[in-house]
Amino acid sequence: MTVTKSVRLSRKGQLVIPKEMRDALGMKEGDDVLIILEDGRMLVTTPREYARATRGLMKGTWGKTRREVDAYLERERESWR
Repeated sequence: MTVTKSVRLSRKGQLVIPKEMRDALGMKEGDDVLIILEDGRMLVTTPREYARATRGLMKGTWGKTRREVDAYLERERESWR
């Protein structure tokens, strides 16, 4: 679902997230939100949704098995000495 709304930025840099969008994201008063600037666009999301969307992105970066990860960490620690 794509919803587009026009909102006005206040003198203090504040904007109101339209109710329809807050409801769709399950946002309520006092909730934290994340604002991400990416390629000249601003993305507003919840911390929980961001965590869900990015979970597992780094999987396998330092090794596929526990042994490979441990070996990587040991090499890094050695490089600090």
